[in-house]
Amino acid sequence: MGHDYLLKEYELCFEQLRFYDERHESILKYIVSLASAAATAQFAIYQYLHGANIAFFWSLALLSGLVFFSTVLLAMAMLQNRLYFVYVARQINAIRGYLIRVAAGGFRDNQMYTSTDFPALKPFSVHTFQLLGAALISSVFGGVMAYALRPAMGYKPCIAAGVAVSFLIFAGEVGGGARYLATQGRKKADEAVHRRPAGGSSAG
Repeated sequence: MGHDYLLKEYELCFEQLRFYDERHESILKYIVSLASAAATAQFAIYQYLHGANIAFFWSLALLSGLVFFSTVLLAMAMLQNRLYFVYVARQINAIRGYLIRVAAGGFRDNQMYTSTDFPALKPFSVHTFQLLGAALISSVFGGVMAYALRPAMGYKPCIAAGVAVSFLIFAGEVGGGARYLATQGRKKADEAVHRRPAGGSSAG
């Protein structure tokens, strides 16, 4: 009976793992679509206003700011999704390792994962590159917003200011995201997600 429960848990965890993996990719696609739509809208406004005047720079700053804050929230959702993915993957590995030990004693050539202590922050993971891409898009729109605000308020445009702001945002998002995954990923799921000691009764 105990093995039946674990097999069901294993099956359900695999479904959840696929959900988190697909959700990670879907959020990134949404970010890319949002960025493309915003860039198209900015070009259309430029054409409509017949050049870069104050009205254009205000619209550029407002639209870029909206996309920037939206992509920051979406990037945060991707970070949380990555953490959930890791906990489910660890559970799958734990069940596999246990069943190989107690229910498959003659099976000596396991080729699948059994590690339960791998880090949530993996530098060469596909999820990591997707997170970096989300941070890059977000930082670009943050930099464009900073660049557009100066001429919108009547000052001389300064590309260097926009580049500097973009770099700072990118560094902040990457550094903050890495710290979040590194610190939360070392905790048990209940402690990291629910802020309670391991073994708590809450599941959602």
